[in-house]
Amino acid sequence: MSSRSLEALQRVAQDHCEVDSSHTSGYVFRPASLQAGSAEETLLRGRYGPRALHMAQAVGLIPSLVQLTNLETQETGAVPSTAYLAVRQRISDQLQLASADIATASALLDCETKRATLTATLLTRRENIREKRMTISAITLGAVAIIGASLLNLHEEHTAADWLHIAGGVGEGGLGVLALRQKAPRIDYPHVRNPLRDIWERPATSTQFAPLVWYYLNQPRIDAKQAVTAELHSSWEELTSLNAAGKHSRKAHREVNYFGTGGSYDAESLTLRATMLGQLETEIRLMNNDLTILLNEIVSRKDGRSIRR
Repeated sequence: MSSRSLEALQRVAQDHCEVDSSHTSGYVFRPASLQAGSAEETLLRGRYGPRALHMAQAVGLIPSLVQLTNLETQETGAVPSTAYLAVRQRISDQLQLASADIATASALLDCETKRATLTATLLTRRENIREKRMTISAITLGAVAIIGASLLNLHEEHTAADWLHIAGGVGEGGLGVLALRQKAPRIDYPHVRNPLRDIWERPATSTQFAPLVWYYLNQPRIDAKQAVTAELHSSWEELTSLNAAGKHSRKAHREVNYFGTGGSYDAESLTLRATMLGQLETEIRLMNNDLTILLNEIVSRKDGRSIRR
């Protein structure tokens, strides 16, 4: 690989994603849970579906939804009251800020995924160029040996021709063995602000994600007993162990600390890192779906239209 290509590879590997997703967008985050059997729970579960209420608790909208639902029962005219509109506006503002937190976290993960994928692509290209050169060298050596042996046979130098055939075969075989024993190219790949670390270690307070996002990721799913963080941790544990086992079966290698501050990565390890980042990004983007469900159910008043559950 040329010095220019190597510089480009190092520049991509060192290109940190300057996205700070650890702070809220300006609202005070106060998650509010529904007390089982309470009047508020009875009121809201008759108005909203489980996924909408799950998100409402994460955003801290339960008190506002109770107030809005009570006001809805008092609305009799075609024009909403000032109090009703004020509560709706407050809820809308908080949902927009929550959406901004989700978008910022998604942007960070998207940037990190593309960075890992691009670095892996450049490393793979570097390895392919090296293998191509060795293949061309082996073919050239074999061709030279065959041509030389043929010329020697024409001059009745059969013994020398046989030795040249042997030398060519040994040379080709040596290049093949050398190609098999070549280590995959690696690059120093720092990630001091590592989005994967918080999912792996699951601290009480995240240093990488806004409180809303972190709270949501640590709550049990509606249709499952585990939280997103627990599911991802189990999945990544399996992925990293399978990757390590596969490498051990081929050759000795250096373990990569995917959840630390960086290390020496090869293309395969970077691809695995991009996969884990992509899984986390998908889960965070799904928050927008629940946020949309909540918004749709808020604007769909009980005036004859069905409320989606």
